[in-house]
Amino acid sequence: MTGTSNMKSCKRCLYTDDHPLGITFNDDGVCSGCQIHEEKDSLDWDFRLDELKSLVKPYKSKIKNNYDCIIPVTGGQDSYYIVHIVKNILKLNPLLVSYNKYFNTEIGIKNLANLRIKFD
Repeated sequence: MTGTSNMKSCKRCLYTDDHPLGITFNDDGVCSGCQIHEEKDSLDWDFRLDELKSLVKPYKSKIKNNYDCIIPVTGGQDSYYIVHIVKNILKLNPLLVSYNKYFNTEIGIKNLANLRIKFD
C-alpha cells in the first residue's frame, strides 16, 4: 500500500494524480484539466464555428424531411446544448436517439420528453 505523501495534487483545483481520467501535471503543478480549461479563453470561437459549419455542410440533406445526423441524448444539460447547436446554429435536422433500458429515472424521462417538445 502506498502512502499519500507521494500523491501530487493540482495547485488550482486540488485534483490528485490518481484521478480516474489520468490527469497530468505541468512543471508549475497545474493539472491538464485546468490547462485545457484555460485554453478556451484564448481560442478564436468565431473561426472554430465557421470551421465546424464547413465540416458539416456536405451532410445537410437536400430533402427537407430527411435527417442530417444522429445525436445520442440522455436528457441532461449537455444534450440540450448539443441539440441547440446542431438545430439552431448549424441548421441541421438531427435524429435524437436515447437508449437506457434499465436506468431511466422519472426526471430523466421528463427531461427527454421536454427535449423532444422544445426542439420539435
